[in-house]
Amino acid sequence: MTAGIVEPLYERFARYRPPPGLVVCDQCGPEWSTDDIRSTPLRSLSLLQLEAIHVMSLDDDGFRHFFPRLIEALLSEKSPVFAFDLSRLRGRVPSWPEPEAQAVADLVDDLWPRLLGRYPGELGYFSDSPTLIDFTYWCDQPVPTALARWQATDTVTAAHHLADLVEWAFTGGEPIEPAVRQPVLDWLRRPVVGERLHAAKLATAHELWTVCAGGGLSCR
Repeated sequence: MTAGIVEPLYERFARYRPPPGLVVCDQCGPEWSTDDIRSTPLRSLSLLQLEAIHVMSLDDDGFRHFFPRLIEALLSEKSPVFAFDLSRLRGRVPSWPEPEAQAVADLVDDLWPRLLGRYPGELGYFSDSPTLIDFTYWCDQPVPTALARWQATDTVTAAHHLADLVEWAFTGGEPIEPAVRQPVLDWLRRPVVGERLHAAKLATAHELWTVCAGGGLSCR
């Protein structure tokens, strides 16, 4: 499944090479040398190795070399990922050539229907909607557009993801990226959200939505 997602990225960013000044952090990856990283095929690098080179801190050319592998590895990672500050993507993509920026937009557009089409999600790090909402914003893609497409997806699986987002938002979950927090909450308060939860017979989430949708971030 991941091949269909990442192959366009590998093709689009194939012209980039590892940065000449690549350094392995002694604390993050003492078991690897720079030569180890350079000699490892890109598609075989692990998340730990990407962490060891501080991939999010590389300049744009160096980062774009590793970007397809980073996404591929995250798609296979089922545990929370704390070592990568993906928010540092924000503001980078618009400065890239249009075909590369479009490849990132296509990635986000591809992830959303894949997430909403299966419950529970099977997209590794991207298997829940709060994470994908943040990633959408960090890739400089319009979150309202993603939410509008979600609203247009009237399926049981999409409703289950909606129930998870309602529970997350109204029971004190970690806040979404602050810049999109209020638009997401405003969207969750729309009557159609309650209608979808009711139609899918998600009684607990519907009750929570009924009580909390007119209130603040948390009902606690």
